[in-house]
Amino acid sequence: MDLPIKTRLFRTLFWPSLLGLSLSACSSFSSMAGENFTLEGELPANFSLKAQAHYGVANGCDGRRQAKSFKSGFQSDPQQYRFRIPVSYREGLCEMRLARVGLFIHGRYGNKDWQQTYDNGSLVIVDKLPEGAPVFQASGTLTKQAECTWWFQQSTAKSRLGEISKLLNCKGAGAHLVGNELPDKTVRLEFRVNLEEEPSHDDTWVKFPEGWKPCLPKPGWPNCQNPPVFKTFKMNGRECTVYPNCTE
Repeated sequence: MDLPIKTRLFRTLFWPSLLGLSLSACSSFSSMAGENFTLEGELPANFSLKAQAHYGVANGCDGRRQAKSFKSGFQSDPQQYRFRIPVSYREGLCEMRLARVGLFIHGRYGNKDWQQTYDNGSLVIVDKLPEGAPVFQASGTLTKQAECTWWFQQSTAKSRLGEISKLLNCKGAGAHLVGNELPDKTVRLEFRVNLEEEPSHDDTWVKFPEGWKPCLPKPGWPNCQNPPVFKTFKMNGRECTVYPNCTE
């Protein structure tokens, strides 16, 4: 069926213009540059870091939460890491805003798959800093240090029963950050390892000048008997009496 002349004329003259205007507006909206901040620092040997940035929709459009991950690999020597993390970006018609950054600090203490573990940290995005929280310096950098301690224990897994396994505990691995202050700033989070390892549970090992000795528990309790009765443990397939040197 033929369209009326006025209708055909309107479509011929105006539709390309409207379509071009629509595409131009969409293109300029989606190509708006996002804001970023830098997360950087140093990792000890045999450590890696994963930062997982979580985003929420900020402009009321019909979108859903998203996440972006940034990760360094393991290295046998200390390494520098540097992640450029968006504070905001466009996803179609939606404006995505940073809500928090989860940190996963991985450490390995041997070559076997089970000889690695991790602890968590977090960059918390707030409107106002808690009292006493560190602030950005005039240079635009906020510097913090996290201290990681290895907690040793005897494994209860059947495949490595009695073998030394470790947990990782990292204190200070995070910061509170004001969201509207973040663009173009640098958060420098350094990690160091405490040279003194600790038992994963109190009163399960006894410390001597030559090292730690594990003791038999009280019946029905994990704590050492009094006086302590010592036992052996396994480390890399060896029968040992004192940690970390194995033998006295």
